[in-house]
Amino acid sequence: MMYNGVIQKKLSYLKEQLQQLRSWETGSLKEFRENALLRRAIERELQVCVEVMIDICERMLAVEKLGPAENLVAVLEKVAQLGIIDDADIYAPMIRFRNFVVHRYEQVDPEILYDIVLNKLTDFDRFTDEIEASVRERTNGAC
Repeated sequence: MMYNGVIQKKLSYLKEQLQQLRSWETGSLKEFRENALLRRAIERELQVCVEVMIDICERMLAVEKLGPAENLVAVLEKVAQLGIIDDADIYAPMIRFRNFVVHRYEQVDPEILYDIVLNKLTDFDRFTDEIEASVRERTNGAC
């Protein structure tokens, strides 16, 4: 299997984006609702984080010489079947969120963004931990 650092670069980028997200002061929900610039920045940053997660999963499938999946949730399911991640269902809501932001952007509820930033970023941490462990295992520790 060919692991040439692409996955590690994407993981590093994801971690940087999460660190940046965590550094932004969201204030109260009322303040967050009133701050359109912050809402838009968080919305975009979360979308990019999910895109990175998708890219990593698709790269893992390519490295394993598996063809593309029929949709993004199926990508997660294939990666889970390989034992790279424990449970696709944990990450499927992230894919649905990304799809909503991309296709129904005019209807993104600020309360959902606020909740994700305060309570769900650890899902990305779990993902990065699982991918790093899998890459180490598949490359005999040479991440």
